[in-house]
Amino acid sequence: MSPSARRSSPALVGRLVQFGVAGGLLLLLTAVPSAPAPAGDQAVGDKEALAALQGFVGDWRGVGQVRRGSTKGAWRETCGWSWKFTEQRAALTFTIDDPRFLRAGALHWNPEDSLYELVAQAVDPDDDGGTGGEDETVTYRGERDARGKLVLVADKVPPALPARLSFRQVAGGDRLIVLYERRAGANRYLRMAEVGYTRQGSNFGKGVSFVECVVTGGVGTIRVSHEGQTYYVCCSGCKEYFDADPAGVLAEYRERKEEEKRQSASKPSGSE
Repeated sequence: MSPSARRSSPALVGRLVQFGVAGGLLLLLTAVPSAPAPAGDQAVGDKEALAALQGFVGDWRGVGQVRRGSTKGAWRETCGWSWKFTEQRAALTFTIDDPRFLRAGALHWNPEDSLYELVAQAVDPDDDGGTGGEDETVTYRGERDARGKLVLVADKVPPALPARLSFRQVAGGDRLIVLYERRAGANRYLRMAEVGYTRQGSNFGKGVSFVECVVTGGVGTIRVSHEGQTYYVCCSGCKEYFDADPAGVLAEYRERKEEEKRQSASKPSGSE
């Protein structure tokens, strides 16, 4: 190496070092993501939005009818709804035995559009009860109307599958009616069938108080325990949620009950 090259080497190295440090800092700054939302915040929002559909949770016996009041083409099926909690989200999930239209699904809350979103495993109704063909994944989106009926519509769905679903509860929550409709035009739908479900054990809670689920406030049917005390939850999903953090669940439950007491105390006498 020539003397001039040796003399320039330290300055060159210094510039390279400076460039490397600055470039590294720039890369570091641009690589740092924005702070994520606190863990569990979305799950809390999901649970609050889905709480209006708490009455779906439970086991149901259903009778499906193509035409109301006619036994022709009728069938029987059983259905179970429960909560599903993950670290970040909450959902209401269901499975149906011997299905005609839907085999399973997960109902979420979409906070961006303020809509309910059901991702369902749908069965082709021409597939002999859904025993031999391939299932379709169909996404339905919609909202509850003024009477509390949940109406969900799929933008894209095979012709043989329902494009619109309607869920409503009657008889004090002991009956769940699900209407399946196919698309007959831009804004027209025609009935495919309707399933009337009766809640299993539906004689419970008539005129009497019920044990409350410490997770969602629904009807507690499953016993759980913490530090020698017994509590109740409404479904297997809530049991898993409780078992993962019983102290946190109970703290949230007590806070919710205290808030209910404060709201009750603040109401004027005779306002209910």
